[in-house]
Amino acid sequence: METTEQLTYEAAMKRLETLAREMEAGEVPIDLLAAKLKEAQQLLAFCKDKLTRAEAEVQKLLENQ
Repeated sequence: METTEQLTYEAAMKRLETLAREMEAGEVPIDLLAAKLKEAQQLLAFCKDKLTRAEAEVQKLLENQ
């Protein structure tokens, strides 16, 4: 996984979709499952932060009109 400083929201979502698809299809070996879940948690936190920041920025712009 790229470091979050280099990651875009779209790339993070694409990776999350890939991880979800692999886990749902049973394609993740049990030995890697914990690492994949940890990666998914980090990506979710990253996406949530991006959305929260974007929402705050939009709200600020709307208030300054």
